[in-house]
Amino acid sequence: MIKTVLASLRYRKARLALSGLAICLGVAFVSGTLVLGASMTQAYFDSFAAGAKNVSAAVSPVSTGKYRLGGITAPSVPPTVLQQVSGVPGVAAAVGRLVGQAPLIGGNGKVITNGEQPGFGINVPADAALRGFTVASGHLPDTASQVVVDKATAADQHFTLGQTVRVVDHNGVVRAFVLVGTIDLGVNHEFGSSTVTGFQTPAGLAVTGRPGYDAVVARAAPGVSQAALVARIHSLPHISAYQVQTGSQLATSEANSAVHFTQQFTTVILVFAVIALIVACIVIYNTFTILIAQRGRELALLRCVGASRRQVFRGMLAESAVTGLVASAVGVLAGLGLGWGLQRLFAGFGASIPAGPLVLTPVTVLVSMGAGVLVTVAASLLPARSATRIAPVAALGEQVEPKVTSRASRLRLAVAVLSATLGILLTVNGMHNVAGQAGFLEIAAGGCVCFVAVLALGPLIAPPVLSLFGRLFVGTTARLATANARRNPHRVAATTAALTIGITLMSVFTVIVSSAQASTSASISRHYPIDYDVQPGRGGQSVPPQVIRALQASPKLGIVAPQYDQRTAVNGTDVQVGAIARSALGLSVKPAMVSGTLASVGAGTAAVDSSQLRALRVSQGGTLVLAGGRPVRVTAVYNGTGVAMPDVLLSVGDYVRWFRPSGADDVLINAAPGVPPAGSRAAVDAATASDPLLEVLTTADYRANLAGKVNQVLALFGTLLGLAVLIALFGISNTLTLSVIERTRESALMRALGLTRGQLRRMLLIEAVLMALLAIAVGIGLGAAFGWAMVRAFIDSSGGEGMLSIPYAQIALYAVIGVCAAVAAAVLPARRAARTSVIAAITDN
Repeated sequence: MIKTVLASLRYRKARLALSGLAICLGVAFVSGTLVLGASMTQAYFDSFAAGAKNVSAAVSPVSTGKYRLGGITAPSVPPTVLQQVSGVPGVAAAVGRLVGQAPLIGGNGKVITNGEQPGFGINVPADAALRGFTVASGHLPDTASQVVVDKATAADQHFTLGQTVRVVDHNGVVRAFVLVGTIDLGVNHEFGSSTVTGFQTPAGLAVTGRPGYDAVVARAAPGVSQAALVARIHSLPHISAYQVQTGSQLATSEANSAVHFTQQFTTVILVFAVIALIVACIVIYNTFTILIAQRGRELALLRCVGASRRQVFRGMLAESAVTGLVASAVGVLAGLGLGWGLQRLFAGFGASIPAGPLVLTPVTVLVSMGAGVLVTVAASLLPARSATRIAPVAALGEQVEPKVTSRASRLRLAVAVLSATLGILLTVNGMHNVAGQAGFLEIAAGGCVCFVAVLALGPLIAPPVLSLFGRLFVGTTARLATANARRNPHRVAATTAALTIGITLMSVFTVIVSSAQASTSASISRHYPIDYDVQPGRGGQSVPPQVIRALQASPKLGIVAPQYDQRTAVNGTDVQVGAIARSALGLSVKPAMVSGTLASVGAGTAAVDSSQLRALRVSQGGTLVLAGGRPVRVTAVYNGTGVAMPDVLLSVGDYVRWFRPSGADDVLINAAPGVPPAGSRAAVDAATASDPLLEVLTTADYRANLAGKVNQVLALFGTLLGLAVLIALFGISNTLTLSVIERTRESALMRALGLTRGQLRRMLLIEAVLMALLAIAVGIGLGAAFGWAMVRAFIDSSGGEGMLSIPYAQIALYAVIGVCAAVAAAVLPARRAARTSVIAAITDN
């Protein structure tokens, strides 16, 4: 039997090639994802190991648990500790490492806003072995007036050595320095893509405003171990207030914090890899089903010469196992290239992931190959079982196409009804249970169960749907293509299932993301009909009073409304308290009112977000007591959903008198009536030019930025799902190829009766298009339906805020791409059919 299996594999290697390619791609996706995760982890460990290079001991604040990036208020290690550590016997050198906020100003006069955090400032320790970075060009600062910047920022901003660069200190004062070099920080998860400026230590402390260091690191003298040095440092007085680690512990703790991000990132991508494997499983199942149907007489002949049912079953599983093993091995190797491609893909989409050498671990190889072989064998179980049911007497007769019997139809209908009922119940229940994540998970589960119903109904609904789509084409070849597609609905249903999965998921994501964009845009128009929003940069400062006065003095600007907010205790509960200038209430800021009006908010009164009434134990007309014993009466209640409103809204007079802010958190601006956008924007820019930390946002800019991010997300999801769709197209090509082989004599007979080669090719192409249209119709229908359910649940969970948006153009593009891809997949099978000799095909047995 083993010889028979090997001979069968050699004889059908071309027929199994496309199926093996499907498994290869699925395994490559899994392997590439694991390679990406392992490479990121190794890059982080290498980076933090480089940062801890030559470090024998590190002292850091206990509250952080590790050396970390610090802000002005973050815990620090005072310089006195550095002096103590420097005097410990066995310490060859000790330095303080400083990290704080130091926004860097770009060539446009504004703060460089790379990354989610402001620019960072670090110090340049005197001991070269303990710096944690390398010099990329130039030299390190020799005086307090010189700085270095990270090489990525220097390249992006086209900085040149010797030029003057400006940095904003912790007081908001712009300071000028001379750029004398660039540095390479390696991979640093906490810095991300933010700018990094290096100062001499006194200048770094002055710019960042840090009271001390983020860590004190020491290098041991020759012959002193890390553990011995740490023990000696532990003996210092008052050192128990800090955490003391060895250099190895420092590198490990830092790397572990970054690895958590890596694991989450890898898990998300693995979801798409699993989808690709499921699609590959469907392709394998369909391929083996067709092969067994074509090998009916051969398998029956094996039974005639003495092969048992068990031997036939094991033989089929052996064929699938060998196919899966070979394809998985190739997939693991392809995963190295895909891992490299995923690195470049996510970097292109702006994800902050480290770049480093690719890492292929034994675990990756075992998991990937195990998954590939397991999926292949599992997909062949049912076809192998059906092979054992072929009677020996079948070797004497003609092969018969499988039919959908009435019993099978009733069983499929029962499964479909049961699955559809359960799926709909889960979906409906999820839409009514939107308090947390459970509702959305129920909707997703309902979608999966409903898809099972679609699979069960596939052979029953395929013929009428194919007939319907067949009317889109005219001519004899179209009628022949429709008849061929309808001939074996089981095969068509199984073939199109793989493509249906990809189209369904792409449609769901498109509807959800597009609706999120439309909801946000509508919320801005409804609740914040403003022209400009002036915000402080990421340095943590506020909008200065002099800028507010300059804006209010401009005749080209109408409403200029500063906003304030901070967290404080109200009725013993920590909530956000804010104030908005009266001129903007009801005009530039329009939340949905539950009771009262915002115009009633004045001295000694307040409005409250309806979601906070229970927590604050108050109602309309009740009294709130702010920290410090300041009472206010509630005169209005609003629904803050979809609006950036505070939990408690005070009058500006009360807020400024009680909290004495240094400036506004942001300023809402509307142009004066009749002033064109260019004129009002010039006025805003002129008033804010004196403060480089301020950012001017417009509604149009925000919407354009939002649309760009939405398109980016859709492109990313489309790319990740694209591999699953590609595997599905291999399935269509494989099915058509096997169908061409199966119908060789039939095609030759039609050629003999007058069908030209061009008509034969066109027939097969139309057949592929019909299958693609079936998958697209079902996929878009399911995707749009469950995308709507998800959006509807989100709208209900947010108090009615939001709107459904179905991007018809985007979905139509998916349909066009699917049809074109199906035609491309059918080109080779159609060409093969057309090139077959008529005489040879007719005489072939």
